[in-house]
Amino acid sequence: MKTKRILAACAGILLLLQFFPIDKDSPVAVSSLGLEALYNPPEQVMKLLRNACYDCHSNDTDYPWYARIQPVGWWIQDHVEEGRERFNFSTFATFSDEDRAEVLKYCGKAILNDRMPLKSYQWGHPEARLGDHEKELLVDWLKRASIGSTAQRFVAHPEPDPCGESDEDPDCCFAGMPDSVGSDMYIASKDEPGDRLRINGRVLKADGKTAYPGVLIYAYHTDAAGIYPKKGNETGIRKWHGYLHGWCRTDADGRYSINSIRPGLYPNRRTPAHIHLVVKKPDGSQPFYITDIVFADDKLVDGAYKARENRMPGGSGIINVQKSAEGWKGKRMITLK
Repeated sequence: MKTKRILAACAGILLLLQFFPIDKDSPVAVSSLGLEALYNPPEQVMKLLRNACYDCHSNDTDYPWYARIQPVGWWIQDHVEEGRERFNFSTFATFSDEDRAEVLKYCGKAILNDRMPLKSYQWGHPEARLGDHEKELLVDWLKRASIGSTAQRFVAHPEPDPCGESDEDPDCCFAGMPDSVGSDMYIASKDEPGDRLRINGRVLKADGKTAYPGVLIYAYHTDAAGIYPKKGNETGIRKWHGYLHGWCRTDADGRYSINSIRPGLYPNRRTPAHIHLVVKKPDGSQPFYITDIVFADDKLVDGAYKARENRMPGGSGIINVQKSAEGWKGKRMITLK
């Protein structure tokens, strides 16, 4: 009798759950913003992408019949929402060139290493099971597309643009810098939407005490919407970084400031809002990236982020900020070896 009551109670709970269906209405997919419009992949490649990726990483989700059964439907919807948050092929045009290249490279590696599509997804979607030839075809296209979209634009340029093919060369960050820069960096104009931000700091030598004067700092970041904004006439590395960038040089006490707006989060990405920094020492050595500036009140600055963020030079980039009538204010100390 006890077993029957337990089974009846479980059946009742399952029946009750069916009154809470998932919302299967996906956001409207604007074709001009999608990957297909940007890259025009071959028909076979596009078919593989739709079969293996689009249910979780686009607004064209085709829910299976068993998504009507709870709690299975909730589990499926959670996967879809997480997939779209990581990257969404239906809004690919809103990503920066840099982010699109990163996503395409990531997808190629994930498919090559059998991490995508998920095994749990393949159980109910046999069309998503990729054979060796299909993997090779898809990975090869993703690899070429990650660099090909920008390369095609460069072909039409009468002059070579060595700093426009990627943003991997820190030397290119200092191309176009004014002949004379002070210790105060100004990035965003007064008309740029967003909360104003001022960061003060010092650059110190390896002992963490001695001021490091004469260090050049380059910074760039997204706008308030999380996009690297461009005016359309960018050259060199600014094709990647956009117009929200600037330079400064530390004074005799190693002091500097960055004056701009508070950057926004990347759309559909679980990455803290941040400011990229590149430094160039006065000793003539090669410039290099240091730890990004991120904000302690950002919920994405969690334990996992803190565990990995000190892998780059410069010390921790997590800063506390306070808001006043003038905007946000914070302090970033940088230690260089």
